Amino acid sequence: MRRLLWVGAVAALLLVVMAAASLQGPARFEPPDFESAPVPLPTMADDPTQTPMPLPTQTAVPMNETAATVVSIILMVISGIVGALLLFLAIRALLRAWAARIPPREVDQAGDESFAVSPEPNPETAAPTIRRGIEAALRVIDEHTAPSNAIIAAWVGLEESAAEAGITRGRTETPAEFTLRVITHRSAVADDAAILLRLYERVRFAGHEADEADRVEARQTLTAIQEGWR
Repeated sequence: MRRLLWVGAVAALLLVVMAAASLQGPARFEPPDFESAPVPLPTMADDPTQTPMPLPTQTAVPMNETAATVVSIILMVISGIVGALLLFLAIRALLRAWAARIPPREVDQAGDESFAVSPEPNPETAAPTIRRGIEAALRVIDEHTAPSNAIIAAWVGLEESAAEAGITRGRTETPAEFTLRVITHRSAVADDAAILLRLYERVRFAGHEADEADRVEARQTLTAIQEGWR
């Protein structure tokens, strides 16, 4: 904070100097006035033997406008450089102050950075909720007349139970990916959960019309998942 105050004070002083210089205008150099001091000339009466000297001719000395312009340009360039440097220092100080507000990050063994978060509950503590979701999916798999609707309803039931388990979903995870991660905490059901997810995605997103064989396969996977979570 103290550094920002010093930078601001110097920048303000520089702006005052630049404003004063611009109000005064470019520097002007006045030549000496030779007409105000006449030069005595020798006469023939002083020394008759001398030949008269020619009168000196006065040449007008113009004001050095070019030198004044060059000095003004140099001062403007120097002021611009100093102003740019002060602006850079002020921006860098602001960025450092802003970076200090970002929460610390944790780096795992693979080198990936992630924001530190509070630990979330182990999926095992949410096992009763997951079991209820699997039982509900088994009930609805036979309630719907259309096999496609039955498969969709069964998987959506699993997503709802995963969301109620108290586990935080990743910012880049879809609901289906999050549900698969929760269900496959029991590694023995990983293959069956992947098959059920494939059936769901084919019906929901690929436009596939499921048949009774797909319903039977979905029911078998749900039964295996239920056994894995007993």
